[in-house]
Amino acid sequence: MKGLFIINPSSGKQNIESTLREIMANLVLNQITSHIDVFYTQKKNDAKNRAAQLKPGEYDYVVSVGGDGTLNEVTNGLILSGSNTPLAIISAGTVNDFATYMKLPQTAEDFCRMIEEFQTKKVDIGKVNNEYFINVLAAGMLTDIAYKVPKDKKAVLGKMAYYLEGVKEFPKQLAQNMTLSFHSKEFNDTLDIMLFLVTNSKSVGGFADAAPLASVSDGYLDVLILKKMDLLFEAPDLIIKWFQGDHPKHPAIEYFQTKELSVLPTEKTAEIAIDYDGEILEEGLPIDISIIPEALNLIILRSN
Repeated sequence: MKGLFIINPSSGKQNIESTLREIMANLVLNQITSHIDVFYTQKKNDAKNRAAQLKPGEYDYVVSVGGDGTLNEVTNGLILSGSNTPLAIISAGTVNDFATYMKLPQTAEDFCRMIEEFQTKKVDIGKVNNEYFINVLAAGMLTDIAYKVPKDKKAVLGKMAYYLEGVKEFPKQLAQNMTLSFHSKEFNDTLDIMLFLVTNSKSVGGFADAAPLASVSDGYLDVLILKKMDLLFEAPDLIIKWFQGDHPKHPAIEYFQTKELSVLPTEKTAEIAIDYDGEILEEGLPIDISIIPEALNLIILRSN
């Protein structure tokens, strides 16, 4: 087999280089892979552009090495390439929601075993305007935190860096007006919200069951809208329900599944950041979101 590793050298994990050397050595020495090419990203869109150049049959698999943003770029590139090249993931970022949800390998030994067994699973992909996302699109309060945390803090503090930045930004973002109109076959309303999520998997922001009904292979996106609420009286109950897995039943939550969704601003809407898998959607609102069933071949552990 022939593999291509697309590596973001500035991702959060500080020991990723030694892990990669171990993986590549084991793949070659154990004759699992006969040839490995390595591509290091230097700037934004490098991973996307390299993956987009892939031709059918050029490689047996491509490996995304980085965080959620790197995975997003590789996913977008693979879709654009039309090569149908199977994708493997080595998590080297801070949160790694999608890899966690899919129970992908955490050790070099398990990763090599996964490549040797080469079991693939067709997974759905979300589309927002002309971009693609494999895990989640989010907008509203605290969804731009990742861009405000310096890389050195993420490397040292991990997830805690996000939490600390969130505490600092929360009062400022609470004052923003986010009145949005949501339109789908299943749900139509104009709401004053705090945030909304459109997710492919259950795992969002480190929470394993943020979207309890979600599946990456059901042909649907899960939408969770958090409406404006009284933080003193309603938030404590929501937090309790969230950790119990009952948060979709809370009156401040709208939760539904859909194949297509449009989100439009109103005259009252402040400018808000729209994050899709760790990338900012530059054009902002309005947005059209849809699901592309079975768009990607993902390499998974046989036990999954």
